[in-house]
Amino acid sequence: MKKNLIFAQSGGPTSVINASCYGIISEAKKHGIKIFAAKYGVEGILKDNIIDVTNMSDDELNTLRYSPSAAFGSCRYKLKDEDFDRICEIFDKYQIGYFLYIGGNDSMDTAHRFSQYVINKGKDISVIGIPKTIDNDLTNTHFCPGYGSAAKFIATSVREMALDADVYDKEAVTIVEVMGRDSGFLAAASALARDEVVDAPHLIYLPEVPFDEESFVSEVKRVFDKKSRAFIVTSEGIKDKFGNYAYLREAKVDVFGNTQMGGVGRYLEHLVKQNITKRVKVIEFSILQRCAAHTASLVDNQVAVKVGKAGVEKILNGVSDVMISIEKTQNGFEPGTVPLSKVANYTKPFPKEWIDMENRWVTKDAIEYMLPLIQGNVDIPYENGLPKYIRFIK
Repeated sequence: MKKNLIFAQSGGPTSVINASCYGIISEAKKHGIKIFAAKYGVEGILKDNIIDVTNMSDDELNTLRYSPSAAFGSCRYKLKDEDFDRICEIFDKYQIGYFLYIGGNDSMDTAHRFSQYVINKGKDISVIGIPKTIDNDLTNTHFCPGYGSAAKFIATSVREMALDADVYDKEAVTIVEVMGRDSGFLAAASALARDEVVDAPHLIYLPEVPFDEESFVSEVKRVFDKKSRAFIVTSEGIKDKFGNYAYLREAKVDVFGNTQMGGVGRYLEHLVKQNITKRVKVIEFSILQRCAAHTASLVDNQVAVKVGKAGVEKILNGVSDVMISIEKTQNGFEPGTVPLSKVANYTKPFPKEWIDMENRWVTKDAIEYMLPLIQGNVDIPYENGLPKYIRFIK
């Protein structure tokens, strides 16, 4: 009996997560198999909320490739052991033998656990993880699809805001908060904003460097006294020397035990107002950095497509229990594979050797790593002057 394929999206979306779906569908169509998508991740599988996408038109596929967020819906559901039987029941109903799960650290854990379950039960089901996360914190891959576009948005926005901050001949401190619970890749990307016109940001704060209030005030004051202004970018996940999130008073966690972030910008604003100046602006990018498809990186989009296509190619050739990785080659970026066990629940920090501790900055090696990931502009479809996107969850 011919096996069918299903894919699902999980965790926080990105500007290019749907490009991986495009890669999966377009590649699977070449092999004449039936293709299903789960609405709202594994929760959709458990609820039998599944749609057939085998006959998507070329026009729909093209729009999907350039649409932001998760077009088929996502979830943050941690599978219980008793859920595995239900998933297999649904897979039997739809004759599914191939499962591709798009996500980050926790999603790779879900994929690995399910893969081990079907192996132990002797089920003829193959499982492959497709990488996705703007945090860029998956191990054993050169970068993660989604990061390049988020980095491009952050650097572009910081450059534009820095020009705005210089409009008036008045003292001012600008604080920009970006995502990044445990890795500083997103905050580090703001360094790309500097050029011969813009000298911001002046200070970058990463989770990998213990945060100290006295040092922060001293560093901001040094810049402020020299320039009558300071432009600061901070990761939401900066921590004190004990490893505690610096600004948290009442920590909240999600179902995976991850601390829910947000609010560090206001915390730093309080320190600046108390010690330096009352003229402080705080900007929190929040979800903008992960859904701004109109400024997506072409390289990022292309690689997202590649990992989707590679996932189908590998799974149809009997490969299972791996994540599709990204390898840097002389010709650009190409897909590889890494065992899910070496990715699940691991977090890759921003390399300490790329951090300029003295200047609260990043090194030349960091810049050279990030620059290739933000190259090129996507040719998204427009309608009536606005981007045209597609969704499948309504």
